[in-house]
Amino acid sequence: MKTCNIQLLKIIVATITLSIFTGCGGPANLADKTALELFTMGKKAYDDKKYIQAIGYLQTVVYNHGGESFVDTAQHYLAMSYFGSDDYGVAAVEFNRLALNYPSSVFFENGIFMRAVCFFETAPGHHGLDQTELLKALDQLEDFIIDFPESPLVEQAQQYLALGRGRIAKKIYESGLVYERIGGYTAAQKYFQIVLDDYTDSKQAPISLFEIAEINLKLKKYPEARTGFDNFVTLFKEHELAPKAIERSREAAFKSGVLAFNKGEFI
Repeated sequence: MKTCNIQLLKIIVATITLSIFTGCGGPANLADKTALELFTMGKKAYDDKKYIQAIGYLQTVVYNHGGESFVDTAQHYLAMSYFGSDDYGVAAVEFNRLALNYPSSVFFENGIFMRAVCFFETAPGHHGLDQTELLKALDQLEDFIIDFPESPLVEQAQQYLALGRGRIAKKIYESGLVYERIGGYTAAQKYFQIVLDDYTDSKQAPISLFEIAEINLKLKKYPEARTGFDNFVTLFKEHELAPKAIERSREAAFKSGVLAFNKGEFI
């Protein structure tokens, strides 16, 4: 509800600002202006980074002159104006409107990409907070890369994707750490395994493998622990934890031998 009120306030401010503008040396009445004149004024305001003014002009074009051949361009710059003013929620709505209403527009591809970027920017920057919007962004970015593999925007999409996936991986990894600290080892290993399976390219993947082996060592599952540490060294031999993993592997092997001896299994 608070977000909706802020968005409504911004629209009201845009209208008031535009009214002041038109009353101070500007055109006496927007109704007297043609769609092209309104678009030109809106585009200039956008180029000058006067996004609130741009929104007022471009909204008039989009809502009152829908039959014009350049209305898709006006829709694009309207969405970009909201984005420029950091109103990512409304910008996402406008980019979505561009994608739905003007699929043959030259701005269609950009609209699909920017809609995902808006969801990315809407999500909290700290990984510990709710990342629902970020997950939406990641899904849309992945779809964009599949649907537009030759797009010049693919590289940017991949960069956003890497950043977002890293944030989610960190959130899941730290959830695993919390369970490990309170002795919830089974739950902890499940979280670490999710990082390994779904976020293999993240910074948290190596340390998740290490933590799984550490938990097995604590649980006296020495063969599993040794295998985990050995796999870590094989896969991440340059990692800063590699020397420690070697030590842990030797420890697990020794304790495994002692346990087998005590059980009379040692030959």
